[in-house]
Amino acid sequence: MSKSKLMPLLDSLQQSIIEKFDIDIPKEKISIHIKNNTDSDDKVKIIFEEVFSFYFINEIEDLSIKPCFDYTQLNSIGYYENGVGEFANLDCPDDEITEKDISLPNFALELFDSSIFIEARSIKIDDKKFKVGYPSI
Repeated sequence: MSKSKLMPLLDSLQQSIIEKFDIDIPKEKISIHIKNNTDSDDKVKIIFEEVFSFYFINEIEDLSIKPCFDYTQLNSIGYYENGVGEFANLDCPDDEITEKDISLPNFALELFDSSIFIEARSIKIDDKKFKVGYPSI
């Protein structure tokens, strides 16, 4: 499907409840099952395919206060053709960072107090597949 149809579809999934979140590293997939708040029976399966990288960022510094993923509302989900910013491997000194140490996530998911950034070649929402490609570094 065309990218122009992806953004309205993602916008319609805002304020949904995450029921299941699965990361399958060998298959390079991240699956999210959500229940749309507009209709209690409306469930949607989102699959990020050919995942190159993903980052989970929690805004709470002391994770012992609250489990980092217990608030399951998906506030927003967005696609960014040019990426949301460069993420680099911090274990490498600046002068040794190569292109393989840098990723450019093209999807951002915002939860209550955390964010998930995903770099994926395609996304499947129920039976609709969007081949978006990786952003260029």
